[in-house]
Amino acid sequence: MFAQEPAPDSRVCCVATPKQAGKKGLLLTLHQPGRQCFHHNQIVFNIGSREVKLQEMARILTADDDSLLLSVIEEWLSSEGHAVDAVCNGNDCRGRLQSESYDLIILDWDLPDVTGIDLLKSFRDSGGTTPILMLTGRRDIDDKTLGFDLGADDYLTKPFQPKELSSRVKALLRRTAAKGPKALGVGNEQLLSDGGLLGTALAAKYEFVSVLGEGAAGLVYKARHPQLEKLLAIKMLHYYGMNPEIYARFEREAVLVSRLNHPHIAAIYDYGVTERNRPFMVMEYVEGNGLDQIIRQRDHVPFKEALNMFSQVCDAMSHAHERGIVHRDLKPSNIMINQKNSLAKVLDFGCGKLRDLYGDQSSALTKDGHSLGTPSYMSPEQVRGIAVDERSDIYSLGCVLYEAITGYVLHLGENPAQTMLKHLEESVPKLADMNPALTIPVELEELVAKALHKEVDQRYQSMLELSKAIDQVLLT
Repeated sequence: MFAQEPAPDSRVCCVATPKQAGKKGLLLTLHQPGRQCFHHNQIVFNIGSREVKLQEMARILTADDDSLLLSVIEEWLSSEGHAVDAVCNGNDCRGRLQSESYDLIILDWDLPDVTGIDLLKSFRDSGGTTPILMLTGRRDIDDKTLGFDLGADDYLTKPFQPKELSSRVKALLRRTAAKGPKALGVGNEQLLSDGGLLGTALAAKYEFVSVLGEGAAGLVYKARHPQLEKLLAIKMLHYYGMNPEIYARFEREAVLVSRLNHPHIAAIYDYGVTERNRPFMVMEYVEGNGLDQIIRQRDHVPFKEALNMFSQVCDAMSHAHERGIVHRDLKPSNIMINQKNSLAKVLDFGCGKLRDLYGDQSSALTKDGHSLGTPSYMSPEQVRGIAVDERSDIYSLGCVLYEAITGYVLHLGENPAQTMLKHLEESVPKLADMNPALTIPVELEELVAKALHKEVDQRYQSMLELSKAIDQVLLT
């Protein structure tokens, strides 16, 4: 690495990287003849009497089509304590921007596939606020003007001095840190850094404690409101400019649940987008386990215990249906159970539909004609892709109840298509036939059969009606 300051007229040219030097016995060289810079793999560089100590500073994405120069930049910035991701074409750079969060972006103009200037424009157009340094051979004043006009925070031309690159990087990071509020919490710096939350208003308002879960589209944090001393769950997508349908469902969930206020529906308290362009949702923290976990742990749930849980779910969904909201994805993992007090909470209205209020604008996200939901819990009308109402949720809840009581998924096929076909064509086995070890009252068999009737008009017509039937079984 460049562990000595270069002479004033030194410029980066064709060099060997530190990794190459370690393998091949090469030294990094500067354009100035006779001057050499030394690299060591340890955290501390000793240069005569000068000692340079490194520390973790920022997460940086750098993109350049010159692989050798790219490697030099990566090693140079890494030696200063930064976590650096390096890519050599526009497509890879765009992919990183869509899936990761960074404190600083360094872009070459003339990248293959997608140019750096196009990436700059699209990133700013999508609302991205991360500082961007253009590092390019384009020296014309018109190019510089265009770069700044499109949203570049700084512009450095090649060839360049490493010391100047470092100074500009530090200045941009200082500027960003000065703008951002101080994060809450002690010992959670790595958590915040990994999530692109340092310097955000969100991290200054809530103390981030841990990651509760993570998926392809985003993750959920456990957090704490310091003034209220209240635990919260904060759901975040990886990036605002990701798959538009995923973002639209995320936003839809916030809109729908904000209309609901019920003790058995997980509440949403806040919604927005961070300064790093990541959509977030601040939600009620629900202690307990998903019903899917409980079924796996216990094989099945005794029917009276299950009916008490599902009575609560019926109350929650009746509240939603009265406000025109159909869930469309009721399944065990979307029902949380606090096993200390048996309190049930319904989660995840991301596939939900607000009937008659959004009209055609609403259907642009979840158009009739597209099968939405989870195959094992989809109603026949969902499988057919036709319009659904609250009675579709009744069928889905019947599937969940069937699984909870027997320990077996109803109509499970070898693949999603086969599973959906079974929901269309196959009759429902009796609970006692699916699990002969159980003693099932006739009234319960009749209740489940009616909830799972393939004809919509033959099912329970409301969650309230299903709830009353559950109460009757509990009384027998």
